[in-house]
Amino acid sequence: MRVAVRATEEAIIRLLRAGHPLSGETVNRAEETRLPVFQSVEAVPAKNLGIEGNGRIVLARGRKDVWFVDIKRRGTPVEMDDGKAFVGMRDKLQAKYPGQKVTGWLVTTADVDAKAKSVIAEKGCFATGGAAKR
Repeated sequence: MRVAVRATEEAIIRLLRAGHPLSGETVNRAEETRLPVFQSVEAVPAKNLGIEGNGRIVLARGRKDVWFVDIKRRGTPVEMDDGKAFVGMRDKLQAKYPGQKVTGWLVTTADVDAKAKSVIAEKGCFATGGAAKR
């Protein structure tokens, strides 16, 4: 299933700044997901947030909410271990922002395994597979 989300930092930043609801098809939910109002949306190195790795994530901060988007551009499917690592990243960010609700969104060009989706959804986060590369 291909969706109308592009796996680039610029596209994700534009999407979060616009604030339009995410369709249920995009985030694998029955209903659309409303985005909070964000004061800042920027791509930051994961190391700056205390997360291991040399990649960057998109961080959107609002008054009550913090969203982060991890973009994975790859050919191999996202599996259970990747889902657990994503949830671990979310937990680290929740510890960094204790007074705010942290929500994660994994955007990947590959498919997302059903088990990985369920692990990610348990924490109230989202996973979108099959995103366009450009």
